[in-house]
Amino acid sequence: MDMTFKGYECELKFGKYRNGNTAIQLHDKEDASRVAIATVNGEFQPSEGVVGIKDWSENHGMVDALISANVIEQDLQFIEPTGFVAIEYYKLSEVTLQEIEIFKNKK
Repeated sequence: MDMTFKGYECELKFGKYRNGNTAIQLHDKEDASRVAIATVNGEFQPSEGVVGIKDWSENHGMVDALISANVIEQDLQFIEPTGFVAIEYYKLSEVTLQEIEIFKNKK
């Protein structure tokens, strides 16, 4: 699955955090270097198919980029305050959920 973020053409890599939450990283399509980590693993345990998105500091604009690339759905599910920032949670799109299944089956 591909998308553009801050001028980089990226390939998305999916994984899991230790507690089972979905992790998404963006890697440059040219040299495979990591461009950004899109998700953040907060204290909240979201339901399957819901992810916390890091949309602050160097990741500002990540939510809009993920929505434009049809990675996440547009509707904000909830916000988790964390002290200095708030983690926004969004549902993964059906296309992304299918991509994650394909990724899991390749292992």
